[in-house]
Amino acid sequence: MTDTDFLSIGIIRRTHYRDLPPFVFVRRDGLFVPFRSENISSLIGEEAFVLRSDVQDEEEGLMTWQDLTGYTMEDDEAGVLGVIDTVDESTINILATLTDGRMVPLHEDFILDIDQPARVLHVHLPFVL
Repeated sequence: MTDTDFLSIGIIRRTHYRDLPPFVFVRRDGLFVPFRSENISSLIGEEAFVLRSDVQDEEEGLMTWQDLTGYTMEDDEAGVLGVIDTVDESTINILATLTDGRMVPLHEDFILDIDQPARVLHVHLPFVL
């Protein structure tokens, strides 16, 4: 399995045990180690991951913010802005970092279209980069 097979569900703060797949994973020494969902209380403070296949049906075409990594970001007025290098979801404001280091907020209101076959994110940003 590769990193793209997993979705981060965030840092474990409390245990609820609801709406979790049978296993959650934590990264240890670069590997994803499975833990039974009912045993996650020992993982408080660690980032947890789940298998994509456990939370989304590939036929539905659901995407996450992380799926936009590698997409070209194109503004309807400014043109091509660059390629998305990373996506940071650690705060309430989701940020895409382009390969040139510029950071762009990602918000559903800014997204015009996602061309999955061409890997292009069409946006309308309310500001000039």
